[in-house]
Amino acid sequence: MIKTTHLSTLLIPLSSLAILPSITLAADYTVYGKAEVQIANTDTGIMRYAKEGTQIEAPFSRIGIKGQHKLNEYLSAVFKYEVQVKGFEEDDTEEPFTARNTYLGLKGAFGEIVIGRNDTRFKYSEGKLDNFNETQGDMAQVIAGQDRLGDTLTYTSQYWSNAQFSFTYAPKDDNKNNKAGFAATLIYGDRNLNNTPYYVSLSRVDSLNNITASRIVGVYKFEKLQLGALYQHSESVDETKSGNGYVLSASYTIDKWVPKLQFAKDDSAIRQESKAIQWSTGLDYVFDKQTTAYLLYTDLDLQENADNSVALGLKYKF
Repeated sequence: MIKTTHLSTLLIPLSSLAILPSITLAADYTVYGKAEVQIANTDTGIMRYAKEGTQIEAPFSRIGIKGQHKLNEYLSAVFKYEVQVKGFEEDDTEEPFTARNTYLGLKGAFGEIVIGRNDTRFKYSEGKLDNFNETQGDMAQVIAGQDRLGDTLTYTSQYWSNAQFSFTYAPKDDNKNNKAGFAATLIYGDRNLNNTPYYVSLSRVDSLNNITASRIVGVYKFEKLQLGALYQHSESVDETKSGNGYVLSASYTIDKWVPKLQFAKDDSAIRQESKAIQWSTGLDYVFDKQTTAYLLYTDLDLQENADNSVALGLKYKF
């Protein structure tokens, strides 16, 4: 009995020590992703994100892990590792993954600063403007600057009275045009339109991915109606191309149905080889916050070419 008590006395603190590292080293993390399948018919295959003919695709399906670990009362380490999953498709059996946002950094009262691959803060400035994000109708078909770049530093401030500042920096040796570049964005309102029914952003990108541009974005939600607009002036870094871009978007929620419409135009010939105009229309059926079925049609007109695509898809977020 004495030996048993003695052993128990020894085992209790030892077991506590064994548990302690798992407590002190534990991180608050989330595994997340998006699974999407789409049957699409595309006319000529000129537009990005769609091949000519009838195809079964998995547009921008992905999986990731993100989280933070408290270092002390002032600092937390933050991380995200995310990849695009292309294993749905027969053509991508040998290379089923491609890099998306992947970074590590610190978070505190000053805001958040991370290093790695990330959406530039110029791309970040779009908010919920794009009704056809990550589809054939994505505004990135015609609007330049929608970039995700590696080897960058990203700073995002805390909110001050509904305002937030964010910044992307790429060193000279890691930038495509062998010149240091940056993107800066000032926003007012909630990007997700949850805390405020409006969102406005002013953004500037200089020498990132061979583009220098300025843009203003506004999105407003009034009950079931959502409206958005973008104006952008773009120039290539070598100053051989320049022009203006516009996006107008609208959607309306009717119970679980969401009809939507979008117009995009750009005459800088940076994203496409010529002046480009795109019309997109679609209808979503929202089963719940995670699952959406959709039908879309998009038409892209260039000076010497044209393309259109119709798609039926199912999207599940987890």
